[in-house]
Amino acid sequence: MTEGHVFVTMGDLLNFRSDAFLLPIDRRARPGGRWTNALPALEEALQMQDLASIMEESAFALAPDKWDRESPLPVLTAVPMTGISDADELLPRFRAFLEVATTAVTDRRRVSVNQVSRPVLAMPFFGTGHGGGNIYRGAILRVLLKEAYRHADEAGVDIVFVFQDPAAFALAQQQRREGDTAWAALSSSLLAKAKELGEIARSGRLVPFMGAGISISAGAPTWSELLGRLAKAANLSKPERKALKELSNLDQAAVLRTYFEEKFPGAGDIRFGRTVSEAVNMQQYGLAPSLLACLPSSGAITLNYDTLFEKASKDAGSPRTVIPGEKPDDSTAATHKWLLKLHGSVDQPETIVLTRDDYLGYSATREALSALVKAHLITHHLLFVGFGLADDHFHEIIHDVRRALPAQEAGGRFGSALMLKRDAMQEKLWGKHLNLIDMEDSDSSEFGTAAQARRLEIFLDALIAHTSDSHAFLLAPHYRDGLTDEESALRQALLEVATVSSRGPASSTTSVIHRMLRDLGWDGSAPSS
Repeated sequence: MTEGHVFVTMGDLLNFRSDAFLLPIDRRARPGGRWTNALPALEEALQMQDLASIMEESAFALAPDKWDRESPLPVLTAVPMTGISDADELLPRFRAFLEVATTAVTDRRRVSVNQVSRPVLAMPFFGTGHGGGNIYRGAILRVLLKEAYRHADEAGVDIVFVFQDPAAFALAQQQRREGDTAWAALSSSLLAKAKELGEIARSGRLVPFMGAGISISAGAPTWSELLGRLAKAANLSKPERKALKELSNLDQAAVLRTYFEEKFPGAGDIRFGRTVSEAVNMQQYGLAPSLLACLPSSGAITLNYDTLFEKASKDAGSPRTVIPGEKPDDSTAATHKWLLKLHGSVDQPETIVLTRDDYLGYSATREALSALVKAHLITHHLLFVGFGLADDHFHEIIHDVRRALPAQEAGGRFGSALMLKRDAMQEKLWGKHLNLIDMEDSDSSEFGTAAQARRLEIFLDALIAHTSDSHAFLLAPHYRDGLTDEESALRQALLEVATVSSRGPASSTTSVIHRMLRDLGWDGSAPSS
């Protein structure tokens, strides 16, 4: 197995799907109330566990012996009880987490026949809460990132930093951009394309258009798997299932709906929609939705029924208004972010578009697409993610988008499509309308669909890193130790501006200056170096 990768995203660790995650505990081996409230099984697991090594600090991390194998494994990791005076003091504890988590995940995977993806370890901003390192956030971030890269290279696991602090997220992205090795898994041409899209995204002009592929990492079923679950719920016999597969996907769904109507007279449609909802209603999002939620775009479009992107967006601090659905508050209508769900949503099973009749009858959502996209696409760039170019739904969308564009724009490229495989014929078919970016790499030692899907996630990670242009860490109170010498000098000068502008009565420019300073992380308190 080749080297792992280190990802950086915004979100909530409890809603992020991983194999194992770092759960901070104190010397008494007690987690905070947030963790016990969110993880009902945690208290019982702690009571059954021998925690002496943690309390005696002969060990800094351990994994519960009893934990649901289908759920991310919490790795109990002790924070310093007496605080720290140097960021390096956290290193043994973080290293213990990485080693214990890697071993535990490897053992858990030995008894699973379906695990083909690379192990994913997730972590919060360790040591900056009650761990005593809050004042050293910048320095701690450098230490943690450096160790994460070392371990990912040696153990071949993927590590994900899930931040909730925008300043930490911005500084982490800057620190990763400083080197040349953060995205070594990508070819130079792929990385260049990620940077190009990052420039478009930084201006707010990149609009994600998401297909089913982005939800696979969260455990969502593929189209064929969804039809299989419906067939099982409808109690189709083996010969009936075999005959069903001779039909197109849309017609299979229509036939299955008929079976539901026969099995549940008067409630067939309700039971059919409920079964679909249950199959795709994932509670935790994976890397792709989480990374895409970090894009600064005002709009986003999806064909997915699940609510993973909405949840990831909210956790990233950028909640979106779902269309069709509730309208945004009038006071924020000009600045709100929206998500157009073309094929319905699990929280409204009656809106789900699945059968051929559903597709032929969803003219209302097509009109919504035209209304939103018509003006939007003139100045924006669509990013198709999670689609196959042979998908009929994809063809319909491209047709609608081209029809929505002005005549002088319809013949040009209006977007990019991230594809797993290179296809010369598809390039001939779509090359005039889309920039096709495939995830094949002849120089890589990893081949196949799984490797390409992972490369796509790394591509998105690079895109997001080169989209981020926030410097909210520069004046933030606890990030001074993570700055370069040049940044430290600039910080000092800006804090002097804050001091001068805060004295006496406000002038007409004070509010402008303070707004700029707050964008750089100033909290409005009395400045200090």
